[in-house]
Amino acid sequence: MKSQFLIFLFFFGLFNSQKIDSSRIECKYLTTFLVDTTDTNSKKIEMTSLLIGDQASLFRSDAKSKFDSLAKKNIDQSFKAGGNIVVDFSNIPKAFFTQEVLYKMGKSTVYDKILKNGFAFEPENKITWKLINETKNISTYSCKKAIGKYGKRTIIAWYTSDLPIQEGPYNFKGLPGLIIEAYDDKDFFHFTLQSLKKIVKPIIPVQNYLKTDYTKFSKQRENFKNDPIGAFFVATGRSISKEQQDRIIKLHQSKNNYLD
Repeated sequence: MKSQFLIFLFFFGLFNSQKIDSSRIECKYLTTFLVDTTDTNSKKIEMTSLLIGDQASLFRSDAKSKFDSLAKKNIDQSFKAGGNIVVDFSNIPKAFFTQEVLYKMGKSTVYDKILKNGFAFEPENKITWKLINETKNISTYSCKKAIGKYGKRTIIAWYTSDLPIQEGPYNFKGLPGLIIEAYDDKDFFHFTLQSLKKIVKPIIPVQNYLKTDYTKFSKQRENFKNDPIGAFFVATGRSISKEQQDRIIKLHQSKNNYLD
């Protein structure tokens, strides 16, 4: 009964978030990235979406959007069936790109998780672009090149003046045109526009996140990486077998490619 109540609180907060804007355009980006930069077999490929409105934009994984939608559907069906909350996650795809970025009034907020704990913070890194006198065609778009520093990464972006929208994937904004392609110089992350359409969708940031700053979040993430078994026990109260412990340690300690 207690676990069902906690599930209710989680999804009540998740699905009663307030709309802050509506999109005019939805951009779909094919996103590829390495979970472990030392292992090319850890490459993941996901479709991500950038919803662009008049006052705000939101970038997130399509798999994560589907997770939220199917979870809400399960909750609604459970209530209609008599109020017993039994959430079936077996048909919900796993999202590997878990971060969401809300951009509003010139300010970005990153949403991320450590286990099931959600955090919201302003990114520490700010990107300053240098426009390069170089062009190329990407799909049907005539693009110009820009290079910027984002933390320790060098970001290469290709944008088009044909779409004078200062937007792009993740936290890459501020160029004189929509970013069609962006990647770091080691190609650990790569975003490529796949489609663009005019569509009205609600822009709703997730609310069940603890507001913090990047330094505190980064420290907590590092603590979790150093002791994932201890964090798992604190979060669940469950002891697990040695085989399960080894699997969890290998899974989480191999993650080293953080775009933030």
